[in-house]
Amino acid sequence: MKEIRICEIRADAAAGAEQALRLEGRPIVYDQPTKINDPAGAFIEVIRAGALENADLSDTRLLYNHDLNKVPLARTPKTMQLIHDRAGLRMVADLPDTPEANSVYTAVKRGDLSGMSFAFKVPEGGDSYDAKTKTRTIHKIEKVYEISVVPFPAYHQTSVEARSAISGKAEAEKRRREAIIKANKILMKNI
Repeated sequence: MKEIRICEIRADAAAGAEQALRLEGRPIVYDQPTKINDPAGAFIEVIRAGALENADLSDTRLLYNHDLNKVPLARTPKTMQLIHDRAGLRMVADLPDTPEANSVYTAVKRGDLSGMSFAFKVPEGGDSYDAKTKTRTIHKIEKVYEISVVPFPAYHQTSVEARSAISGKAEAEKRRREAIIKANKILMKNI
């Protein structure tokens, strides 16, 4: 069964007009509980570290608000890279020069769009549910179908930024250090 989850998105200004529009972010995070509101009732969900090992990321699309009726903003592996690491899944997407892509990029840059969402499939036996705590734990994701830029995130610990294709290493290192500090603050709250 295909499932959809929502994550946070952030934006930074592009460095120049002639540079490509780029979104960078982390649409899936490991070991971060979030509340999922489902028609059958609310529950807590956690995606465990390693759940993306061997996941099919070969034909994942970047969309706006899960709209399958519009041209994708990017696609793996040519215009979007999905990088699996210890924290979850990182995304880098180069957007086309289209009105839709410019609109999404500008909204992310301004902070008007603040979320990312992902559609995925869990294989049989790839999750467990604790009825006492109402917690679903995902141990394995079989496929990530698409990642969408959306207005409302469910996983607030994730992020995405609008960036130029040509960005300085110093700025990237600064963001990495800030992300580590933020992650440590979140972890300290959970201890």
